[in-house]
Amino acid sequence: MKLPFKQDNPSESLGTTERVYAAWRERFIVPLLIGTMIFGAIALLPAIIASDSILIDGIFITAYSIVGLTAISRVSYTIRIAAFLIGIYAIALGEVISLGILGDGLFFFLALVVFATMLHSPRSGILSIAASILSFVILGWLMLSGRLIPLNLNATPAKFEDWISAGAALLMFGVVIIIGFQQLEREFTQAQGQVATSLSALREERNNLETRVQERTVQLRRINEVGRAVAAILELNEIISLTPKFIQNEFGFYYTAIYLIDPSGQWAELKEAAGEAGKIMKDKKQRFSLNGKSMVAQVLRTKSGQILHDANQIRTDNPMFPYTRSLIMVPLIVGDTVLGLLEMHSSKDNDFLPQDLDAYQNMANGIAIGIENANLFQEAQKSITEMRATQRLYLENAWTSLASEKSLNYALGDTDQAENFPLEVPLALRNQTIGQILAAGSNEWTAEQKDLVESIAEQATLAIENARLVEESRFAASHERLTNEIISKIWASPNMDGILQTTVRELGRNLEASEVEIEVSLEDMNEE
Repeated sequence: MKLPFKQDNPSESLGTTERVYAAWRERFIVPLLIGTMIFGAIALLPAIIASDSILIDGIFITAYSIVGLTAISRVSYTIRIAAFLIGIYAIALGEVISLGILGDGLFFFLALVVFATMLHSPRSGILSIAASILSFVILGWLMLSGRLIPLNLNATPAKFEDWISAGAALLMFGVVIIIGFQQLEREFTQAQGQVATSLSALREERNNLETRVQERTVQLRRINEVGRAVAAILELNEIISLTPKFIQNEFGFYYTAIYLIDPSGQWAELKEAAGEAGKIMKDKKQRFSLNGKSMVAQVLRTKSGQILHDANQIRTDNPMFPYTRSLIMVPLIVGDTVLGLLEMHSSKDNDFLPQDLDAYQNMANGIAIGIENANLFQEAQKSITEMRATQRLYLENAWTSLASEKSLNYALGDTDQAENFPLEVPLALRNQTIGQILAAGSNEWTAEQKDLVESIAEQATLAIENARLVEESRFAASHERLTNEIISKIWASPNMDGILQTTVRELGRNLEASEVEIEVSLEDMNEE
């Protein structure tokens, strides 16, 4: 929605006010003329019937006709107001000629001043006063000299003082009316100017708000793009190396860097930076002490972002950024843990605003979560690798031990006959080969046959592993049961000799040992 108009200076405001006032007068004149016709007709008929003067009747009818004609015709506002004022002036003259100055003619002359001032201009009001005074002078001279007698014989004769009084009253009230309308118009102009100024301010504020909303929308889209790109990476080094480039591509910043806190928790080390200055600072292994007074240390200690717009201070602190006009630093936070810091420079003045801190902090939080996820992923991968190695070693030892105890080779068919088409399929258990199936035939193996053998090998591997585990479980259970039985018998012995005898007897019997000896002595231990 657009505002109706906008003023940039007082002259435009004044011109707009005049147009609004003129539009109001033009809308007002037509109802005024129509109302004059309606009420004029009600007053005109009795006046004509009661009047004996053709001159007065002619004046009234002529004035009524002029007003009615301009009301129904498509004429300009100037013609309409001129006709209306002429009609009032004609009626005023008729009243004075009919009843003299002591009649109601003064009322119509004052009405002439009011309507001339209100519907046209204060200048027209002044001219109407002058015309009225001139009419008073002429008619007063004619009537006081006897050259003109009031048409109404019942009219009260007027004296010279009456004419002077009427003229003074007209002048006084006319001036008051003109000054009042001028003040009213001035107040209206001021009020209209204030309204126009307010509308202009609202429109400017709305435009600024729309611009800011568009900028914020673009900013959030870029932040989402950076977050989406970082979230798609699970390699820590890749996140650190690519994040500044992502930010550089999306926002076009002059310089972007990532600092991470070292394991000691005492230093913030520069891990990656975009731009030529970043390469130099990386080669120098730039780092800041967390106990220092640098802006990096302050941001990490307070866990809150900071913005700096003082280009001179930036160049003083680090002369490697001659084109930086504003910079922002936001911490990389996951929960209550600070991982590091994101630093961004812009070559534009005031490119970072206080209301931007939350948006960039959200971006930094997303990057921090990506770094933490990468750490967790690497730890999980390391744990899985260690677990697989342990499992592989366990399987290798278990099956090596089992193979050394008994032969696990089985064959079917004539192994001495040479075959032209051998087939070897490994018995693989969790990426650990524990054996193989060797088959041979006189014809080439088809793909379906190979798939069948591989499927059988897979199931056979699982089956023999389960069998080994069951056998191992049974042995462990038997060993546990035997141990519990021996311990129960030992605890059931009533004295020390019985305990020693029971221990020797049960160990010899269950272990099938030819000789078992138990001795309790402190001499050997003291010698040692």
